[in-house]
Amino acid sequence: MLRFRSFLAVLACVTMLAGCAGVRLPASSKDPGTENEVPMEVDPGPASSRPLDEKFSILVGELKAHQWLRLLVDLRSQVDLTALGERHYRQGLGRREARERTLLALQEVADQGKRAIEPLLEVLFDEGLVEYYEPLRFRNMVYVSCRPEALERLQNAKPVARLIPEYDSVRSAKRRKAGSAIAKSPPIPPGDSWGVDFLDLKSLWEQGIDGRGTVVGILDSGIAADHDALAPSRRSERAWYDPKEGNPAPRDTAPHGTHVLSCAVGGEVDGHALGTAPGAKWTAALSNYFNSYNNVNMALAADWLLFEAQPDVLLGAWGHGKGRCDPRDRALVEAFRAAGVVPIFAAGNDGDDPASGQTPAALSGLFPDGGGPLSVAAIDRHGRVIDSSSRGPNPCAPDQPFPDISAPGWEVPVPGFPTKRSLTLSAGTSMSVGWVGGVAAMVLQVAPDMPVPDVEKLLRSTARDIGPEGHDPAAGYGILDAHAAVAAARRWAEKRP
Repeated sequence: MLRFRSFLAVLACVTMLAGCAGVRLPASSKDPGTENEVPMEVDPGPASSRPLDEKFSILVGELKAHQWLRLLVDLRSQVDLTALGERHYRQGLGRREARERTLLALQEVADQGKRAIEPLLEVLFDEGLVEYYEPLRFRNMVYVSCRPEALERLQNAKPVARLIPEYDSVRSAKRRKAGSAIAKSPPIPPGDSWGVDFLDLKSLWEQGIDGRGTVVGILDSGIAADHDALAPSRRSERAWYDPKEGNPAPRDTAPHGTHVLSCAVGGEVDGHALGTAPGAKWTAALSNYFNSYNNVNMALAADWLLFEAQPDVLLGAWGHGKGRCDPRDRALVEAFRAAGVVPIFAAGNDGDDPASGQTPAALSGLFPDGGGPLSVAAIDRHGRVIDSSSRGPNPCAPDQPFPDISAPGWEVPVPGFPTKRSLTLSAGTSMSVGWVGGVAAMVLQVAPDMPVPDVEKLLRSTARDIGPEGHDPAAGYGILDAHAAVAAARRWAEKRP
């Protein structure tokens, strides 16, 4: 059944303009009347000038009767988010103004892309060769569900730069039914999570610093939203999106998303304080069904999270293979950062070999200084980096520090099964992402307009050094220091005009 073919609701502030060369933004309050032309990437030329990705022949061969091929159609006109982000940072724009201007630019270019490609998609739909299509906005591309016979005509369409085949990291036969991976709870140590004590979070909560006023977003396997640890912090609206099956009620197809999010915003359950910033609200999109990565689902989920939910922090606890520099999520990371969202990624669980990190944590070349997003290693309750935590050097840029910081990631209490109050223990750099995300929410509570690069620098610079002096390939710059980060955020806010 066709869910919808028309473009998602346009932001109220968007002004319809014609032609990519004419895309302009309103003058910045920091730099009125200058540099308002939206920077665009170099046109890669039409897809017809290059061969079709050979993976399509494999996917077509695996199709059963009456099945549809899922793909992403990347268009030729793209916002240069590195240049746009650098400009906003150079102009001194705060996070909120940078978000507004970035989303406006992305929406406008996406609208133009839709107008360019939609006539062909409508023809293919009427011919029964396209089942469904959905234009996206974080990048100017379109998700299409079609018959193999439509590929050649899409490949030859003038606005198209490339056809991206669907990729899934796990075969369906290996997947487990939702909930079946949630183990019954082992004995939970009494009292608060050791991470709460280790980071001395309660003294910050007593000062009212608990992430209130911020929103933490997550792209993952889903959320057990009814669990007592997470139910109070669920956002009242725009809290959930399931792009593939359209389920209106949150669910976790594996326990992973629930575990990660609880480390960021989990509340108290039966005397156990679980998370970093219980005052923050959460929003989630189901990108990784059964905790496997699928590029189509990720694109749809990320688009909704960025434009509809608009969180302040993004928890990214997924990766693409030990020691691999895989750029497939670069556009996603660039869009969130340019739009004022602080993305935090797991370094990986492939240690303790050197150069065992994963992307997107290991990506490089981001604005403003060519570095990468925040990458997080895992420590135990004694402050030691766990053996499985991935190590540097960075597989994408050996000279770039990796990982950045370390946070609790060994046997931390998280929501469990079978009741809404059950707890279990979980481990890995994914859990560490949650703790860092919670402290990022605290920083933005104190300094809500701090630009993303400044939040990243602050968390790196305030980390408590361990091991060899300075950065090292196991712990990064050191252990996450919530108190030092909040104090630095206060100083930044006091100096802000």
